[in-house]
Formats: sequence, C-alpha cells, structure tokens
Amino acid sequence: MIIRPLLSLILFASTRASVAGVERTISETRRRIMSLDQMLSAAASGDFAHYNPQHIIDAVNALLPLGKDAALAAIESYLDKRNLDIDPQEGLFLVLRVLFEVPTNPGYHLPMHLGGSSPPPPPALESLPHFPLVLIDDRPLMMISGFVLGGAAESITVHIHHFRATGTLRGKALAPSQSPSSVLDQFQAIYKRAYGTPPSQHEIALIQAQLSDRWSCSL
Repeated sequence: MIIRPLLSLILFASTRASVAGVERTISETRRRIMSLDQMLSAAASGDFAHYNPQHIIDAVNALLPLGKDAALAAIESYLDKRNLDIDPQEGLFLVLRVLFEVPTNPGYHLPMHLGGSSPPPPPALESLPHFPLVLIDDRPLMMISGFVLGGAAESITVHIHHFRATGTLRGKALAPSQSPSSVLDQFQAIYKRAYGTPPSQHEIALIQAQLSDRWSCSL
C-alpha cells in the first residue's frame, strides 16, 4: 500500500511549509518593530565571530523596496552619523554583497580588502562569488570568524561607489525555506568544489551555529 508513504510525504511538506511561514512572520514582525537605522546597525557589526545571518536578511529586505538609489542613500545617511575611524561598520560590506546581484562578468563580487582570513578566498573566485559569505537557500552564511589586518582596511565607501556605478539590485526579497540539515549538506558540497577538500570541523561548526540562530527572535 502507498497510503502511509504518501501521508508521510504530505506531512513533511506541510511541516516544511509551516516552518517557512513562521520564519516569514517573525522576519516581517521584526521589520515592523525596528527602524531601518536599527536594522542597519545590527547588520553593520564587524564582530564576525558572533555573526547572525538574520541581521543581513532583515537589512537587505528592508532596503530592497527602496530601489537602488534610495537604498544606497539610506546606507550613506546611516554612515554619516557614525565615526568610521572608531567603528568601520564592516558588516555593511556583507549587506551590499547580498543586496546586489553577482555580475555575470567577472562572475563574483568586488573582493573585500579587510585582511587575511581562514579560509582565504578560493582559487577561482567565481566558485564563491559572495565570499566571505556563501548564499544558500537565501541564507547569507559567513565562512570566516574574522580578518587579520596588517595595514589600513578598505573603506565601505569604496564598495558603495562601486555598486552605485555598476550594481543591479537582487530580484526578490530573501526568503529562506529549507531545513538546516539540507543547507549544511549544500555548504559542504559547495566548499569542496571551491577548495578541493571538505571543510574542517571548525568551519562546519561555524555554519551550524548560524543555522541555529535562525530561531532567534531577539531584536
């Protein structure tokens, strides 16, 4: 009989749809409560060791309806109120990488010059076009825990000017829907294609921590 497998399949699909619906509701509620400046502030943190992809998702989804010019103007307005010498707002590099489509030529976003990282950028940059992020199921996952810098870091304004001149906004809002286990499997496959070796246990744990943060409703 095929009734029991069919019922299991229906139940699985229903549960998955319910989880995706809950995530959308939480994200929409968060956007209604928080101002754009608050969302940008949360996303702008350079503390990549405690990175939460939801902050990037919220900021990108709030900026996207504004259109390209107004979105970039909103980021610049936010930066005008900050001292970049004290806090360079490095998380906004990530917001821009997700807010804009990867260009067909050269096939990857403008590299971020913030220092050395582990892992380093892949030999073929197009294999991880959002590096140091990897975008899976609309989840901007951070592959590193920070940068080691020996000199002056690149300013976020360089990338704002770049995207203003050449960037195309992403076509739709971010809407994650897949299970953490599925996303983790995809990450390991993408990593192996990019570097030729599987990710380390530390790198896997870094991604797992970000996938668990998806349930956080903290503002």
